[in-house]
Parts: sequence; C-alpha cells; structure tokens
Amino acid sequence: MENNEQQLELIAEMINTARKEFNDSSYIFLIWGWAVCTASLAQYIMIRMNIEFNYLAWAILMPLAAVVQVTGQARQKKKERVKTHVDKILGYLWTAVVVSLLLILFSANNLKLNTYPVIIFLYGIGTFISGGILNLKPMVAGGICCWVIGFAAFYLKFEYQLLLLAFSVIVSYIIPGYILKNRYRQNV
Repeated sequence: MENNEQQLELIAEMINTARKEFNDSSYIFLIWGWAVCTASLAQYIMIRMNIEFNYLAWAILMPLAAVVQVTGQARQKKKERVKTHVDKILGYLWTAVVVSLLLILFSANNLKLNTYPVIIFLYGIGTFISGGILNLKPMVAGGICCWVIGFAAFYLKFEYQLLLLAFSVIVSYIIPGYILKNRYRQNV
C-alpha cells in the first residue's frame, strides 16, 4: 500500500515540477503573443494608410521573435534538470502546431482569406490543450475564445481579420503568459 502512495506522490511531484519549469518558459507565449499582436496591428494600420508593402511588419518581427525565443531556450536548457512526460507532451503539441502553422502559411495562396481564421483555430488548439495540461483556466478560456474568434474571422474582410488575430493572441498568449509568469515567480 505504501508503494502505491509513493508512486502517486512521485507522479504528482513530476507534474508540479514540469508545471514550474514550463511556467518559467512563459516568455515564449509573451514573445510570440506580442510579436503577432504588433505585426497584425501594424499591418492593419499600414493597410488603412494605403502602404503598399504592408506585410513588412511580419517580415521583421517574426524572425526577430524566433531569434529571441531560440536565445531564451538556449539559456533555459542550461538550467533544465530533467524532461518529464508533461514536458515531452507539450513539446510534441507545440511542434505539431508550429509545423501546421508553417504548412498553412506556405498554402496561403490557396487558402486566401481563410488563412488567418485557420491560424486562429490552431492557436486555440495549442492553448486549449496547454491550459488543460498546466491547469491554467485562463489559457483554456483563451483557446475557446480563439475558436469563436476564428469562426467570426471567416466572415470578415482581411483587414478586420488582422484585428481579430491580434485579439486572439491577447486572450490566448499574452494574458495567460503573464499569469504563468506571475505563477512562476510565486512558486520560486
């Protein structure tokens, strides 16, 4: 009987350790949330101002965000002790989201106005599942909001989809990212 209790304690400890370590990586949600939000709003403003190369915000901010993330992950890896099953699951989840996102972006010519709504749905999947794994209800709610926002985006012009894209990362990445950051600080 004591062996079963020890096993349950070990599992609970592993999950809590993974949650704390992932909380420390809340910067990933904040980097990408702010980068996508800023690029979306910048492109919207440039469209309204009739600027021809209105996509340039994406071309500048996305590579910059990738460099910041890779640098942060390299630092984080030095501190990392052990990868748990939760870490591995989250890693596979976000790898699948990123690969799907890239495939969607490379298919944008065929998807046309459906590109951003589908991307918003992907954000919803990633944050909904991550929120469930991390027991973070605001992230779960952000994922659900993304699905509603993505559905609405199908019925709007491209420039308004940009505003919904910005809003979707605010509710699914930025707000939960700051909550994760605060939770980590309290647990350290």
